[in-house]
Amino acid sequence: MVDWLEAHMLTCPIKSTFGMECPGCGMQRAFIALLRGDVSGSLHYHAALIPFLLTLTALVWQLWAKHPKGGFVGMWLFVLTSAITFGQFIYRVTTW
Repeated sequence: MVDWLEAHMLTCPIKSTFGMECPGCGMQRAFIALLRGDVSGSLHYHAALIPFLLTLTALVWQLWAKHPKGGFVGMWLFVLTSAITFGQFIYRVTTW
């Protein structure tokens, strides 16, 4: 399945149009690396994938459990994921 995902990766319309990576570029490669068990490679491709997956897990858990503090946790996980994505994007743009 991982080989199939790798063979059918989507192209980024922003990268193909403007020639520079968007904030989400590398997410597919990071996910495939994570499925292969390569955590450091996953962090290299897109550092926010693991916090993004934690955010999705927390949001699904909140929808299911309706914990009183679940929205607070989900909000801060979203802020963390967004900050990592923005920071990685700025780093890529300045070193490009």
